[in-house]
Amino acid sequence: MLLLIKTSSSYSSTTNPNCEISENDTYAIMYTSGTTGRPKGVMHRHRDMIEQSLICINALQINSKDIGLVTAPMFHCAELHCSFLPRVHSGAKNVILHHFDAEQALETIEKEKITMLFAAPTMWNMLLQEELERYDLSSLQVGLYGAAPMAPVLVKACKEKLGIELVQAYGMTEMGPAIAFLETDEQLSKAGSAGRACFNHEIRVVKPNEEGPSDPDDILPPGEIGEIIVKGPCMMIGYYNREEATEEAMYKGWYHSGDLGYFDEDGYLFVADRVDDMVISGGENVYPREVEDALYEHEGILDVAVLGEPDEFWGERVIAVVVKKDQEITGEQLDQFLKNSDKLAPFKRPRRYVFVNELPRNASGKIQKYLLRETMSQDKFQI
Repeated sequence: MLLLIKTSSSYSSTTNPNCEISENDTYAIMYTSGTTGRPKGVMHRHRDMIEQSLICINALQINSKDIGLVTAPMFHCAELHCSFLPRVHSGAKNVILHHFDAEQALETIEKEKITMLFAAPTMWNMLLQEELERYDLSSLQVGLYGAAPMAPVLVKACKEKLGIELVQAYGMTEMGPAIAFLETDEQLSKAGSAGRACFNHEIRVVKPNEEGPSDPDDILPPGEIGEIIVKGPCMMIGYYNREEATEEAMYKGWYHSGDLGYFDEDGYLFVADRVDDMVISGGENVYPREVEDALYEHEGILDVAVLGEPDEFWGERVIAVVVKKDQEITGEQLDQFLKNSDKLAPFKRPRRYVFVNELPRNASGKIQKYLLRETMSQDKFQI
């Protein structure tokens, strides 16, 4: 059915709306990615976004001559607040694609002379699988990644095959999102790190409290793993209609991230994993990201997620859910690879490998491990 509507000047106004906006008014409700369950609505002020743009402009050295490519969804704050809006505030150009497609993205970089691109690690990985020699990518100067950790082997591959500098942004929706950056010249020397706190932000690693929010004053020394908490000018107002969750997350004025990590002696932050994702096997803590990074070094793996499953003897055992590349690989071969690499203690190596066609990811590229756990508990993995 075609509906025609007659319009006239009486339906519109040529004057600006009489609406005053304060820097402390709510700018938007951004929903969390929902990797651990139901998303929460995060309320941010206009002022938060100005602060966030200034942080990203400084970290990425954005100027009015830049041309950015937008391929990730803009309902996710990593693309919107760390990439798109900072370029808008700098007077730079944005080229927007409807969705991410590796081949289309490479064609657009060549055609539009793109200088900057934000992509989640899985998207960078997909770009690396293309025939890169077919494209002129010489205009691309800076690549930003975030939303999920990137294995050091992928960082190195981006630098070698794409010839670009990478900047990592670490953060969370509740903080705007960026709270730390790993700069271009630190990507290899501090591989695996989330970087250092961005200006006007303070990050602490504190002893986790199983009975409630962690105490911000219970600070752990370098090298010890604890909960990452942060304070800064981009912190959310709170969760929409979730007062109890807000009080717990913003205990004593610090945002409690639920991420586990540690500082090294140089003050660089390393994120071990989510509190909810840690596997406790035989009383030993296993951080899935460490195992995933080791597995990514096998040339036959395209994607991988590590998690725990119940075990009568050990409490939990480590399993790896793997997406293969073209070649055939087996669990025995992967276990031998880890054993030969000598990068993981024996108790950290997966006791079972499951091969699937793809991993469940949300629109921002994060693996939804809670869905994997549900699938695992029902024994419904699709090979």
